[in-house]
Amino acid sequence: MFDLLIRHANLPDAREAMTVAVKDGRIAAIEPDAALSQAQSGQDIDAQGQLLAPAFVDAHFHLDSALRYGQPRVNESGTLLEGIALWGELKPTLTQEAIAQTAVRYCQWAVANGLHGHSQPRRCQRPELACA
Repeated sequence: MFDLLIRHANLPDAREAMTVAVKDGRIAAIEPDAALSQAQSGQDIDAQGQLLAPAFVDAHFHLDSALRYGQPRVNESGTLLEGIALWGELKPTLTQEAIAQTAVRYCQWAVANGLHGHSQPRRCQRPELACA
């Protein structure tokens, strides 16, 4: 008996109609639905053909500049050099409160879209800005 069965899942490697079995907090089996059709568990989840993937982690981001596309203008060239120049224009206009509000909004958006974890810069001293 498994602790959890996630049935009818599609996986990132293009396998479809798969059942993922979990035991003691670890994946114990990944088999086609038919192979585990009689398996029992403490909890069953029907993925209904949706994608089942590992948690997403944002390994590199900047909370101070998150969600600021087009401010003060769009990076027309798409280059790092222009991006650095844009940051130089934007930074003096930002308040600590504005950065905090945008950071919280980014974190809420990221979690709502499946982000499970992130790296938090050491310079960030505000625990309410932690996404996950």
